[in-house]
Amino acid sequence: MSIIELKDVSFVYGKKTPYEINALDCVSLEFEENLITGLIGHTGSGKSTLVQMLNGILRPSGGTVIVDGEDIWKKPKKIAKVRYKVGMVMQYPEYQLFADTVKDDIAYGPKNMGLDKDEIETRVLESAAFCGIDEETLKKSPFDLSGGQKRRVALAGVMAMKPKILVLDEPAAGLDPRGRREILGGIKKYQAESGTTVIIVSHSMEDMAMYCDRAIVMANGKMLTHGTCAEVFSQSELLRQNGLDVPEITALMAKLRERGVDIPSDIYTVGGAYSALLDRYKFASRGKEAENGI
Repeated sequence: MSIIELKDVSFVYGKKTPYEINALDCVSLEFEENLITGLIGHTGSGKSTLVQMLNGILRPSGGTVIVDGEDIWKKPKKIAKVRYKVGMVMQYPEYQLFADTVKDDIAYGPKNMGLDKDEIETRVLESAAFCGIDEETLKKSPFDLSGGQKRRVALAGVMAMKPKILVLDEPAAGLDPRGRREILGGIKKYQAESGTTVIIVSHSMEDMAMYCDRAIVMANGKMLTHGTCAEVFSQSELLRQNGLDVPEITALMAKLRERGVDIPSDIYTVGGAYSALLDRYKFASRGKEAENGI
């Protein structure tokens, strides 16, 4: 069941000026509830513009954005309430931090929601613990933290509002492999435990393959393709034609198929490749045993 629906959504930057750019062109798509969906595309594909419409940061030039069954711009004066339902962590979220302490930063959203002091305290401690932020760190200035720690604080601040939908724009950008695993692995765990609908914007096919249930691919302001990760990454030729890569393991499996190895075309994780090659090895072994009369 879809929780977000975009109907013929367009967006133009610098409308009626010499710098006019059509960032989105009549895009219609849906995000399914209780899943992690990856939104993939090159810089300029329209993916960041699209997600900024999901909680009303940007208003469409045309079309309708429906969240949880309601047109979010039907009552423009109440658009702020949409942002409690659709929480967003922007690209490089460390630049969103501003409070004197980490604790105050995480508490900012719940305070604006009008929650009582005890509920705010509970939410701050719960989200901090989930994001691996200890009590000592809560007392520090967010500006004294490392880049990875700042990401955790920004994420905890959004989680503390308990949004029904969590949108993350390049949450692992600039982090080393360990940092990427910690941030994205934590998000996957959070989604599994909370049932929150999660949308992750990224250009990393490996990250999308490992952490997402479904994928939507954007190109030139339009939706190029969508489906399960297996369905999307099996369209390697279409992705390459649009300047996009496939996960490295998918590319490796394609080369094996070109050399005559009979394996499926929808492999996009190392685990899937291992299982496919193991099955192929067992099949080949059984064939040799039969030839030798064993």
